[in-house]
Amino acid sequence: MDTELASALAIFSQLFDAMPQPVAIIDNEGNYVYYNQESAKIDAYPAERAVGHPLLDIYPAMDAESSTLLQALHRGKRYTGAFQAFVNAQGRLVQQIHTTLPLLNRRGTIVGAVEIARDLADAGNDDGGSAIASSNPEAYRHGIVSQDPAMQVLIRQAEALGKAGVNVLVCGETGTGKELFARLLHQSSQRAGAPSPSPFVVLNCAAIPETLFESTLFGTARGAFTGAQERQGLIETANSGTLFLDELNSLPWSVQGKLLRVLQDGIFSRVGSNKEIQADLRVIAAANETQQEMLEARKLRPDLLYRLNIGQLSIPPLRERRDDIPLLAEAFLHKHRGVAGGRVKRIAPTAMRQLQACRWPGNVRMLENVMQRSLIFCETGDELQAIWIGEDAADTRPGHSAPAEPVPDTQGQGCSLSLEEQISSYEKTLLIGLLKEHASLSEVARRCAIPRATLQYKLKKHNITLHRSAS
Repeated sequence: MDTELASALAIFSQLFDAMPQPVAIIDNEGNYVYYNQESAKIDAYPAERAVGHPLLDIYPAMDAESSTLLQALHRGKRYTGAFQAFVNAQGRLVQQIHTTLPLLNRRGTIVGAVEIARDLADAGNDDGGSAIASSNPEAYRHGIVSQDPAMQVLIRQAEALGKAGVNVLVCGETGTGKELFARLLHQSSQRAGAPSPSPFVVLNCAAIPETLFESTLFGTARGAFTGAQERQGLIETANSGTLFLDELNSLPWSVQGKLLRVLQDGIFSRVGSNKEIQADLRVIAAANETQQEMLEARKLRPDLLYRLNIGQLSIPPLRERRDDIPLLAEAFLHKHRGVAGGRVKRIAPTAMRQLQACRWPGNVRMLENVMQRSLIFCETGDELQAIWIGEDAADTRPGHSAPAEPVPDTQGQGCSLSLEEQISSYEKTLLIGLLKEHASLSEVARRCAIPRATLQYKLKKHNITLHRSAS
């Protein structure tokens, strides 16, 4: 063990012993050097047997890729408020929110890693029927939350393609999790497993003006245009690693030919320079259209497509894997429960039926946004009773019934309003309802837990006129 790490443990171990959360520390060889009683309790593994032994000995269903402690140790990754599920020594599924950090000595060398966790079971999520309490650890692999058989096949294909190191095209509707698969492809590759962390560089092709595309991607030479400086582009930044081209169908036609040369010959030139630069990178691309749609609309050159889709993954929309909705909803509940003060611990059955009755045109990303909004609007109690979903999410396809309960909406505007506008609309509706119930402004202010002066400001802000005597 590193001497500095040993000295730090001698100082802080008593503090860690007193903490009510699980705390674990590994050294630079992946062996436990600290493992408190809370960790032993949750992992069903005696602390005296853990210390001095490899981490993976305690977790038979885990590997170096899925262990956040080992990822922090080997790649310097940092995790804050991350969700992780694993099977403990007794075969029980454990679900945690944790913070994991690499430990560096004075020379900046990683000498270990520390993890402080919070067990979700202790947080009060004891709903035996909850999908997140499933005994299937495969549902949480690589941060992709799914128990759908087709998705599990895709994950295994992504692992194989990642190890092969080929270029990959990932297709799927907006919000299905294409970047998660791109990161899985990178993390599964030999590039990511190199002695030093290799870069994973993201370019959103829809976010760059066409006039800046070449300089962003290939870099510039000094004097290439007025004010141009010697600057490397994203291809150079991603050298020895992975370049992820998100929304490939927005990549300008004029740039596609130059990118094709990089894929074919591994060389390119900066804008304004004739000097050729070698590029050793892997390209993963994602698009929210099918290959056929992109070709027919002339959004993608056929020769570039054939270079990119050596490996190809098509992610199904959320409406085609409805069994994942409860699983994802529970995961987002725990991820965002802080917006409701951490008091909401479960989703009511009526609210879960609302979630499952929607068609989710924005897929997983939309579900996460809806869960955040619903937690913000959840007024009391430890159970989420109502889901705030806009009209455009209701499932109106033949053979699919409407939600069993009315879905709160902001004056019929659905999701066309921004979150700020929807919160403002909800606040106005709430105030009008309270004014109908109570004759005293002081009582309304007390119910809202705000000063009377603040209440009067909000009434003016929302143009709420009192048509009766209210004191």
